[in-house]
Amino acid sequence: MRLYLTADEIDFTIDELPDKKPTKKLLMCTPEYFDVTEAINEFMYTLQEDRVVLNQVDKPKAIKQWNQLKDLYTALGYEVELISGPYGLEDAVFSANQSFPYINPETGEKEVIMSVMRKEKRKQEVPYFEAWYKNAGYKIHHLHDCCFEAMGDALWFPGKNMIIAGYGSTEHHRTDLEALRQLSEITGFPVIGIHLEHKDFYHLNTALCLVSLETCLVYPDGVGKEGMRILQKLFKNIVEVPREEAYAPNFACNAFSPDGRVVLIQHSCPETIAALERLGYIVLRVDTSEYIKSGGSVFCMKMQVY
Repeated sequence: MRLYLTADEIDFTIDELPDKKPTKKLLMCTPEYFDVTEAINEFMYTLQEDRVVLNQVDKPKAIKQWNQLKDLYTALGYEVELISGPYGLEDAVFSANQSFPYINPETGEKEVIMSVMRKEKRKQEVPYFEAWYKNAGYKIHHLHDCCFEAMGDALWFPGKNMIIAGYGSTEHHRTDLEALRQLSEITGFPVIGIHLEHKDFYHLNTALCLVSLETCLVYPDGVGKEGMRILQKLFKNIVEVPREEAYAPNFACNAFSPDGRVVLIQHSCPETIAALERLGYIVLRVDTSEYIKSGGSVFCMKMQVY
């Protein structure tokens, strides 16, 4: 087991890491039941005269945005597998959260670690995804005595069998430190932990996007001082996202690069988009405004599978 929690503990170079098997397949969950029905993160509501007011979703617009994103992946040459959105589980559309699939480099087998969601209602999503993996021939692993929200917090270092993962408090965050230990033990891959301390950035993928071997997007307050030290040790280009673009309704750090060359990002992030384009990335502007009302954007709405 290899778990690193500070920059000073990292005793290897990126070139020493084995390559991760690429994939051109994505898993998405259909959005027909997507909604905001309770506030489980800081982005799902506003305060009006000390009263919590939930964000209101334009459901036809949300479905249109989801279909446009799916069609864009297809146009980019990706095969999109679908899970039908379960009735009453409006957050299942955020398919980055319920599972953590990978290829075992020793056996070549498809394996997956299922999530243990922090919030009671979201726990009900996991069996639907587990059924899909069973049908797809994956070996299934479960964690114990901890919470883990998969690629909400566990991000693949681009192109490598290494994971950068966020962990934090039981009150504001979704993944426990113990989950990182078990993640490393089960996969055999090195895991670098970033301690999340900012209450608003409940998942690592709300504050950090790993674009390529050289580049990441980050909201510094979201990952903290030690998190920034870790990123400075690993990346040549660190694009610091301004506060306005890190927060809703922009969510710049929830962007997604499927190949280290093209970046899909919410269109309303001009400073971050300009920085990416200066570095030579192809930026595809998308609209996920309805999903941002629930605290998720591009990255949250898909899972890379095999």
